[in-house]
Amino acid sequence: MTIIIRSLILSCLVYFTACAGVPAFSTASGNSETAFFNTSPSGNGLVFIGAAGRRSNPKDTLQYALEDAAKRVSMFHRVSGEYAMENNLGSGAFDYSHNTFTSLFYDEAGSHQYIDTFQFDVDSDTMEIDNTFFIRVVYPSSLPGSVNYRPVYSGQDNKPDWVTNPDFKINGYETGIGFSNRFSSIADTYANSSKNAVFAIIRNINTVSRSSDMLYQETGSLFGYKTTNDNITYSYGTLNGFYILDTWVDPRAKTIWTLAIARKSE
Repeated sequence: MTIIIRSLILSCLVYFTACAGVPAFSTASGNSETAFFNTSPSGNGLVFIGAAGRRSNPKDTLQYALEDAAKRVSMFHRVSGEYAMENNLGSGAFDYSHNTFTSLFYDEAGSHQYIDTFQFDVDSDTMEIDNTFFIRVVYPSSLPGSVNYRPVYSGQDNKPDWVTNPDFKINGYETGIGFSNRFSSIADTYANSSKNAVFAIIRNINTVSRSSDMLYQETGSLFGYKTTNDNITYSYGTLNGFYILDTWVDPRAKTIWTLAIARKSE
């Protein structure tokens, strides 16, 4: 009896999903994660991936994932960023501080215009990892210059070679690798890794450093001289053609690595 009831409920869910005009989400439809997250240009289009946490309404889940992919298209056209890192070291055993500040700028509000241009099949271009829905879309555009790059995957986890042995230049493009520790959701981890790839490229193309030392005496102490060193590294720049070639999700730690290319905006 329990099996019959479950079958009826499942049939009803499939029926109402179809009536809503949204096909039931697939997991990978035969695609491995390695193939899914390799986003090398395809034919006359560029491949982008959007991620969203699963909602109760499948149509909402799909829409949020498409909007996320559209943000990456907007970043492809133009993205600016600032990255600052400050290290302060004093003579005391615990006189140390480390701070990082980042800012990212792109036309997020105008990214919705790209959604209607996407080409995808919701049955074959989707994947779900830890309750996060991913979709691959093809955007009708091209890179400023051709890219011939194919990662080599090895080991049980299909780890790509660029994680441990990155190329600093790929077909004349600046290269950056973004890494993100695990967030509360895989969607947030994926977004953070993508942003860190932007900052990695910007640090490569435009970085300035400033260092200052100070010697001072503590009040009330004859031999209380102390030193402090403050070092600030600041990077900034604007990129065109920021494009993610490959993404690797560590199956154990659920950390995410992103390989991206771009050119400095003139």
